[in-house]
Amino acid sequence: MADTQAQQMVYECSVCGFIYDPAVGDPEHGIPAGTPFEELPADWVCPLCGAGKDKFEKQKSSLSLVNTESQKTIKEYRNDDIIVYWYPEDCSHAGKCWGGLPSVFDMDKRPWVNINGSSPEEIIKIIDKCPTRALQYSLPEGSAVDPNLAKGPGAKDYKADLDKAGKIRVIRDGPLLVEVPVRIIDTDGSIVGEGDRFVLCRCGKTKNAPFCDGSHIPGH
Repeated sequence: MADTQAQQMVYECSVCGFIYDPAVGDPEHGIPAGTPFEELPADWVCPLCGAGKDKFEKQKSSLSLVNTESQKTIKEYRNDDIIVYWYPEDCSHAGKCWGGLPSVFDMDKRPWVNINGSSPEEIIKIIDKCPTRALQYSLPEGSAVDPNLAKGPGAKDYKADLDKAGKIRVIRDGPLLVEVPVRIIDTDGSIVGEGDRFVLCRCGKTKNAPFCDGSHIPGH
């Protein structure tokens, strides 16, 4: 029982905010999943900032960090051919939906989704453009929609391939560390960065947007 509790405890780096979760381990540095913090080698350091084990503080159970879909609020709209799901907590209100298909998506109306305002095929095209997956869709049994049209990124059962996924780390009171191949596009459509290592500002103080220049550090 004690071993199970130890594996459930997570530890946070007091320097950069990195979370060591025993359930995940640090496989990039030879620490397999299931390794309790207490069993880490004495010379193990934070993979993000290089701080030693003594800079880590015990935090709450990793089980509470898991974001389960069952805990989210889900609004559902359906007819005979399509079911639309809306996850309000995930919505960034980017406007792709109501800007692209206002006959279906209208924030000034209640309900704001008029499932019969357009064809299910058009609804699918718009939901596939949702940047957060706050909107999703599925086809009910007996739907007249070609199922091959309903397999895009907005499909409820869509699964991204995470085997080759990189990482974007959030630094406490600091920037975003990008560790995945990306192309950064400016507001005018020009490419301002291509690569797999970037530090992006999230405080708005940088003089080299969108990249962090350390302006968030007191006294910089």
